[in-house]
Amino acid sequence: MPQDNIIIPGVSLGQFANGLLHRQGNAVPAGISSRGVYLRSPDNTILFLSLEKYRGPLTVNINFKHAAMPEIKSSSSIFLSPTRITFPGEGIQINLENAEVWNPSLPSGRLPVEISRSRLKSAIEGTQQSKERNNFQYLLDSVLPGNNIHIPDLPGFNHHLTEFLASLERSKPTLEGKELSRLLGLGPGLTPLGDDFILGVILTLNRWGHLLSPPLAKFQKGDSTSRPYKTLIYLNQIILELAREKTTRLSTSLLSCAIEGAADERLLAVLDSFFSGDESSSRDLDNLLKWGNSSGIGVLAGMVSVVTRLF
Repeated sequence: MPQDNIIIPGVSLGQFANGLLHRQGNAVPAGISSRGVYLRSPDNTILFLSLEKYRGPLTVNINFKHAAMPEIKSSSSIFLSPTRITFPGEGIQINLENAEVWNPSLPSGRLPVEISRSRLKSAIEGTQQSKERNNFQYLLDSVLPGNNIHIPDLPGFNHHLTEFLASLERSKPTLEGKELSRLLGLGPGLTPLGDDFILGVILTLNRWGHLLSPPLAKFQKGDSTSRPYKTLIYLNQIILELAREKTTRLSTSLLSCAIEGAADERLLAVLDSFFSGDESSSRDLDNLLKWGNSSGIGVLAGMVSVVTRLF
């Protein structure tokens, strides 16, 4: 090994990231930010090499002491393997031999309905008090039952969101993919706002649908006697297929995790608190709202749209 090689220890990696690394192969940079580096794997899934502490299903967290050391370029070559991520041109290796594989389980237990609704109300009120910190606060306000939907500067968003919320109320809990999928790719960012909203919806249904409505428990198991359009599995398939055509690889990768009930721990801390005994804090809410520039509020709006209408 050349003496100028830099070895950076990995701290943890998500279960989906672990699976990608075991398939090994060449990857290319898909984006570079102050928070880390996005890598595109051979199957076009996006892996996130993170300088932050927050864990996620497609995240590899590296040692903070070395956070400023990688100097990755858009032209860098990268090799993925089960025990390391190598940047040959930069002389950098991310050593994953001692990294913990993160795979959050579904919390056990169920809170009484009145407590769950109280926690949901507290999260909404806490977000509203943080209005100055988020440009898309009005998205959360718009999805609350009885409110008018008004999302400025995003052509088509109001109409498609109205259609989806109406279909959600009309078809409890049966969902057709066409209304929700029309939000794919709408809005700014590496993960457009519409995708973030869909992520919140899909994550909630796949992680907690069995508690939101008894029929969803059956649909989540892929009941073979039900008509296909009534199953959550079918909704998942529609969203994922259209995401590959209509939006970014990063959004598609995150949606594929949400279909398995998996997401960044900042999202799960707030969502799970609506149903389980693991109560979230104001810090959890702040962490969620800071997840991307507008992604946190978009995901929370998706969660709230489902919980307030099916619970």
